Amino acid sequence: MKVLITDDLGDIESLERVIEELRGKVEITYRPGIGRKELLREVSKYEVLTVRSRVKVDREVMEAGERLRVIITTTHGLDHIDLEEAKRRGIEVINIARQANSVAELVIGLIFCLARGICIGDREIKRGRWVKYELIGMEVEGKTLGVIGFGRIGSKVAEKGRVLGMRVLAYDVRISEDRKRVAESLGIELVDLETLLRESDFITIHVPKTRETEKLLSTREFELMKRGVFLINASRGEVVDEAEMLRAIEEGKLGGIAVDVYSRDPFTDPVLRKLIENSRVLATPHIGGQTKEARVKTIEALGEILKRISERVG
Repeated sequence: MKVLITDDLGDIESLERVIEELRGKVEITYRPGIGRKELLREVSKYEVLTVRSRVKVDREVMEAGERLRVIITTTHGLDHIDLEEAKRRGIEVINIARQANSVAELVIGLIFCLARGICIGDREIKRGRWVKYELIGMEVEGKTLGVIGFGRIGSKVAEKGRVLGMRVLAYDVRISEDRKRVAESLGIELVDLETLLRESDFITIHVPKTRETEKLLSTREFELMKRGVFLINASRGEVVDEAEMLRAIEEGKLGGIAVDVYSRDPFTDPVLRKLIENSRVLATPHIGGQTKEARVKTIEALGEILKRISERVG
């Protein structure tokens, strides 16, 4: 069975161990950064394609991959894969993302940065300004954390919020019975979106990008929020109306924003450029899943799934 890996998985030692363990059963070609034209030429040789969000696996790629049987993605989101086309062609799509804890820890870190002005203090002191008396923060204990999306990442964030002594509200269109039991055991309140927006001091978003979630937060939703609420987006840029988010921070509706994801290039898009230059916006370059542990766990999961697939296909 031949496997093509199109992106940097980050931990070469772990990947080499996987390649060695599967030698004789699975032939792995590691081509991080492969361009689209070359991918279209080469993909016909492989039964399994392993990608991250950089590679768009659309109808053209699937047509070129005449031997494709499985598409594996190492990301939580699936918006880079045409799922309907994969289903039509009988190609299995498998998500092996193992970044949930890493993303959740980043979100908690961003909550503290927003609540205490940590990043502002660091920036100003390096400029030679002593802003101790300007940075009056707040404790997060006893505050209300609203978690939009109660899947693997959202539930992790909610759990950590409860450990910090926060009241946690969670909203999701679909919540499994297992997740309901988790929520009940941790004292997490499952509520509708409007309630969450009205009552939360911090709001964090953890939904996939779909037609239903695009601009999930826009004009009406920002109007429902408390004045001074802090907003964190570490899911997908498209799930928030970024122009409305900019307006909300400029008008003082939002107390602060932390963004790790963007719908477009933040350096060239005028709205996003203005957003990231705002002094009350903390911007990071999509580092939610960028930890050593997440990379090792993902590669180990890749090895396990490739072994199972190879046994299944003979």
